[in-house]
Amino acid sequence: MCGIVGCYGPFDRTDVVAMTAALAHRGPDDEGIEILAGVREPDIVGLGHRRLSIIDIAGGHQPMWSVDGSVGIVFNGEIYNFRQLRQELESEGACFRTSSDTEVIAEGWRLRGMQILPALSGMFAFGIWDARKHEWILARDRFGIKPLYYAAPRPGRLLFASEIKPLLRTLAIEINRAALYDYLLYGWNSGPETIFAGIKHLPPGHWARWNPGDSAPSPRRYCEVRFAPRRIDAASAARTLRERVDAAVEAHLVADVPVGISLSGGVDSSTLLASMRRFQPAASIDAFTVGFGLADDETPYAQRMAADAGVRHHVRKVDPQEMASNFANLVHAIEEPIAHPVLQTTWAWAQLARKKLKVVLIGEGADELFLGYPQYRLLQSPLRYGPRALLQDYFLRIACLMPSAREIEAMLDPAFCDRPMLSASEHRFDGYFREGDATLGAQAFEFDNALVVNQLMRIDKLTMAHGIEARVPFLDLALVDFALQLPLGLKLRGGISKAVLRQAMTDRLPREIVHRPKRGRGGTQALLPYLNDMVAHGPLSHLVSREAIERRGWLQPDKVLGYLAAAANPQVRYHPIESRRRRKFAYALAVLEQWARQYLDFGQPWQQPRTASRSEDISASCATPSIGSPSA
Repeated sequence: MCGIVGCYGPFDRTDVVAMTAALAHRGPDDEGIEILAGVREPDIVGLGHRRLSIIDIAGGHQPMWSVDGSVGIVFNGEIYNFRQLRQELESEGACFRTSSDTEVIAEGWRLRGMQILPALSGMFAFGIWDARKHEWILARDRFGIKPLYYAAPRPGRLLFASEIKPLLRTLAIEINRAALYDYLLYGWNSGPETIFAGIKHLPPGHWARWNPGDSAPSPRRYCEVRFAPRRIDAASAARTLRERVDAAVEAHLVADVPVGISLSGGVDSSTLLASMRRFQPAASIDAFTVGFGLADDETPYAQRMAADAGVRHHVRKVDPQEMASNFANLVHAIEEPIAHPVLQTTWAWAQLARKKLKVVLIGEGADELFLGYPQYRLLQSPLRYGPRALLQDYFLRIACLMPSAREIEAMLDPAFCDRPMLSASEHRFDGYFREGDATLGAQAFEFDNALVVNQLMRIDKLTMAHGIEARVPFLDLALVDFALQLPLGLKLRGGISKAVLRQAMTDRLPREIVHRPKRGRGGTQALLPYLNDMVAHGPLSHLVSREAIERRGWLQPDKVLGYLAAAANPQVRYHPIESRRRRKFAYALAVLEQWARQYLDFGQPWQQPRTASRSEDISASCATPSIGSPSA
């Protein structure tokens, strides 16, 4: 796991050094920078790399070049089948000087070109400078586990990096209004546009070619993820699933350093831990759990699982007050606003794990593959057979817990309201729900969008802020391919979520774990009431004050505060969805304002954040940022 940067254009070594330094947290173990002459003066080719050493610690320095010197690479991630690919490439004439997976990608590109991409099993984002054709090649893993951002500010110039901060050192900051509308509607921005106009992320499962004569990269898909259920009996499905989970975990344990696990006590992380025990002694496994001492704390379940497994269990009870003190740091780390209530949880367990090791398995992806979220129950309700627009409305209302487009339009400042653009954001995902099978469309929506930006992006940024590599076994290629073929009835059966996974793990997990239901008000939503209290009356209230809203100029203070105040109305307060929508929107506004103060107001967003006080006059330190269009 690493941080990468690359560029082409009239830059110099100082620019590349500064961009690379902005990713020091991602790679505290090593740094590599190379500068090459461009096709014509004064252009250069710049490659920068910060390394978190995990595989081939002695020989994995980057940038790395193919044996003949024609292909240079900066690579972030892990390729779990690199040893198999190495043997294949050797039979095709490749020669290797190291034992790293990085060199396998470089030689693979040299010999196979883009045909190497579908063969890569792992998580990755990389840039290859192909000196034979004087062009950059960018690629990202098929599920979007590793991020890759790029900008082409003018023809003949290209910048890319693992995070946005390095790009901001050389680009003017403009807000992408369409991305901001997405955030207000969904609590995240689906991309490929980012909230910074002119900066995009390469979509999952895509690659792009760029040469100095191009204006901008044109991403192309090299694989597709399709839900295609087939007939299979429950017993066979459970048996095969167990085998695929074991194979995935075994592959994800490949490392030259110890590998631990983030343990929540839910069926997903417990499944991974039970599988880990098959490949290494339980006493050598470190499991990490964070709790907040609240009513819905999941720590007792994690303790039960850890004791049953016999692993070393590290538990940290976090004082909820820490959430306020760390708020500016974690919002700075995620770079784009994400209104996820477990930002603090991810931050805290990454801090805890880094004291012991630097690689951790996590359970993300299981909910999307096996229908673990509450909104999936709509797929078995009468709504499934009703108007598609109604199903979509209810599904997104539960999935996102954010205001409707009509409510957002009423709160927007008239000068900032672009109705056609807002309507485009509202209908961005219609194709998932209104064409083809509604069930498969809803699953695809979560897998293509929320999983990538609300889950994987969040985890990458918050764990790498502490130099932790988070691996995702449930997104192993063979495991995903099998899960995509399982019918809905095996995943959601009799109102029981992830039924086939629970069946597969019945003889491996304690009964209270394997039959434990997905938390609704608990789980990821357990912190919302406390977060809401901090925003409404506590140390984060200045971020959603009338003054802050008015100075930002995007929303109307009276309308926003009225919407939030309605949470006290009994009809809203005791409504299972409406009450949480307002609580989450208050939290989303706090995240947005903290993000704006760091990235718009304080001048050097790549630096560690300042935390504005309640009384600080932010207008004294900021100029009104320009508002860019999605194509700016």
